[in-house]
Amino acid sequence: MGVMRGPRSVFRSACQAALVFLTWAAASAQPPPEAPRFGDEISVRLVTVVVRVVDGAGEPLLGLTPGDFRVKVGAREVPVTAVDWVATGAEPPAAPAAVGAVAAAPVSPVAEEVRSAAPPAAAGKLVVIFVQADGNSPTRTRGHLRTLPFTRELLDALQPEDQVAVMSFDSHLKLWQDFTRDRAAIPETIYQAIHYGGSPPAPPAPPAPPAPDIAAAGDAVRLADHFDLAAARDAASPERALAVTAEALAALPGEKVVVFLAWGLGSFSSWGTRMTPAFAPAVRELKAARASVFVLDVTEADSHSMEVGLQGIAEATGGSYGKTNLFPGFAVQQLARTISGYYVLTLEAAAVPAAGGEVEVALHGRRANVLLRPTAVPAGLGSR
Repeated sequence: MGVMRGPRSVFRSACQAALVFLTWAAASAQPPPEAPRFGDEISVRLVTVVVRVVDGAGEPLLGLTPGDFRVKVGAREVPVTAVDWVATGAEPPAAPAAVGAVAAAPVSPVAEEVRSAAPPAAAGKLVVIFVQADGNSPTRTRGHLRTLPFTRELLDALQPEDQVAVMSFDSHLKLWQDFTRDRAAIPETIYQAIHYGGSPPAPPAPPAPPAPDIAAAGDAVRLADHFDLAAARDAASPERALAVTAEALAALPGEKVVVFLAWGLGSFSSWGTRMTPAFAPAVRELKAARASVFVLDVTEADSHSMEVGLQGIAEATGGSYGKTNLFPGFAVQQLARTISGYYVLTLEAAAVPAAGGEVEVALHGRRANVLLRPTAVPAGLGSR
């Protein structure tokens, strides 16, 4: 027997049917859900270390690869992810392949990321020729004058993009020549700086800002813009003069080379040679300015008591020490080769110990001098 439904029941059933239809239509009109996407996300933190690698004659070893270096941070050996040669002029030749060597493995995405983050090639070196003058010692002045003709060879070995400044210390620190690419007058300026006393020219006024459509990338940088004249006049020791110089250099980009034509640092007494209290601050400022000191000892002696300080300032800043008393030309040529370029080693921070530590760099299976400015990785940079 059929069931009789009233008008209200029929109306309710019709509404429910309509709601079901509309819900189905709306669901059919929506696009299908997208499938989940999967991919690699690379997050790389980098630690870079600057080193020079030279043979016994000061000639850089070219074409070194990550596998040639052994780097330790604290007590842990950290693999080198990338190696970049930084120098003005032509690119160095690649290292010759060993007989029977296999093809290199494909570069990993992490290595590609590291390579893209490597510093670009330098537009030119910043070279400061720093003269330590002494009017009370004729032998030291003679040593300067004996070395002076060979500084032309040093200037000739620089690339056109390199910029040179000249400073001196006698009774105080003096800026004789701001950074310039014009080398013609540099030897005469060094000659003036050698003689105790004299007044360098006043720093030129700041140039007018270039027009917006003129590229200023090739303009010479200005040391005078950051040079503290009052601190320079008050600098009463060569160590303090080096610190004031470094404070000005710190505002300029990139690595810097300080060629130190000098006769000694420290003080000598019956207790031997000791570093003055200003030595440690000078080293600290030079390291902060990314400036390495390359010493040419002009003393007319095979050895002397004040050379300890010169050797110390070179070692503490990643530079080198050479004598000019016997073969000044060879010493200058060796220096020119040594400063011609440097390597930037890239380490992945994830491999660095969390406690950080001092950085040590050596070579695998090669004999050479590794010039490294003492570097420490701070705690907390590594992830494990």
